[in-house]
Amino acid sequence: MKIIRLITAILGGYLLSSLLTISLTLVLPFSNKAESVVLASMLSFTFWLLFILYSYSSISIKKLLIQLAVVSILLFLINSYFLEIKA
Repeated sequence: MKIIRLITAILGGYLLSSLLTISLTLVLPFSNKAESVVLASMLSFTFWLLFILYSYSSISIKKLLIQLAVVSILLFLINSYFLEIKA
C-alpha cells in the first residue's frame, strides 16, 4: 500500500506539475515568453512538492487517485480547448 502511495506521489505529482506548468506558461502576462516558461518551471517544483506532501496526508489512496484524475482531466481540457493547445 505504501508503494502505491509512493508511485502515485511521484508520478502523479509530475503529471500535475507538468500540466500546471503548461497552463501557467500560457496565462502569465509577460511580454517575453522565456520569462513565462522560467517562472512556470520554477513554480512547478513547488506544485510537485505540495502534491507529494498532500499525498502523504491522511486521505485514502482511492480518494487521492480520484482527485488526481479529476484535476488532471480538467487541466488537460483547459489546456486543450480554452488555451488552444494542439496535442
